[in-house]
Amino acid sequence: MSKHKLNMISLGCAKALVDSEILLGGLKQNDVEITQSPEEAETVVVNTCGFLDIAREESVETILQAAELKKSGDIEQLVVMGCLSERYPEELAYEIPEVDRFFGSNNHRDIVTFLSGKEFTKDDPLFFRSLMTPNHYAYLKIAEGCDNGCSFCSIPIMRGLQKSRPISAIVSEAQRLADQGVKEMLIIAQDSTSYGWDLEQKVYLSDLIYSLDESLPESVKWLRIHYAHPAHLSQRIIEAMAATDRVCNYLDIPIQHASDKILSSMRR
Repeated sequence: MSKHKLNMISLGCAKALVDSEILLGGLKQNDVEITQSPEEAETVVVNTCGFLDIAREESVETILQAAELKKSGDIEQLVVMGCLSERYPEELAYEIPEVDRFFGSNNHRDIVTFLSGKEFTKDDPLFFRSLMTPNHYAYLKIAEGCDNGCSFCSIPIMRGLQKSRPISAIVSEAQRLADQGVKEMLIIAQDSTSYGWDLEQKVYLSDLIYSLDESLPESVKWLRIHYAHPAHLSQRIIEAMAATDRVCNYLDIPIQHASDKILSSMRR
């Protein structure tokens, strides 16, 4: 019996890419073959972005292109997931009826169940990622959601409040990535510098940095910190960066504006 063929289109940020990789890992574990183009597939999954106008337009255009393939009979199913369907599920279902199902950003088990028929429980381990990046680097998502509540940002609406992953789970994933040959890991979250503040036993990004540095093999050469918040960059983070040779000596950090008045209106 031939495997069901699926094409994955991942739009938006690196955090959404990790969501796509988790889903691909689950699909591959459940006898789904991943194709390189939508035209080769029976099912197309579009992981959308709903953050900026231009990203929303790209997402809608991509869904419409896939819908045309379904109308012409080139594909059998069209599934949409991600931030746009979190934010506008009813509007999208009304405007694009060709879509078979809409899912949120983290409904990986539900999507695999829908496509494969196999049921999962909350106690089943989450699928391990099938990387969509070149083999030498991978993103390492350490938290989901955001607590900052900036006036211009819809991330808490789409992704919820911050939910940090335990250090042990992050280290375990990083070790598996290292076993796959990953040399460079890019640490990402909506606000990586507030990592761990929401955990029952509070920890800090500095604790995670030390744990990763102690646990990873020498084959992992670089750790890069992305999505830092200027108000949350602490001395302990700087000291951890200075103490670990693998952490690259720069921060991906948005200044955003020089005016205190504008920053205040942005709630930054």
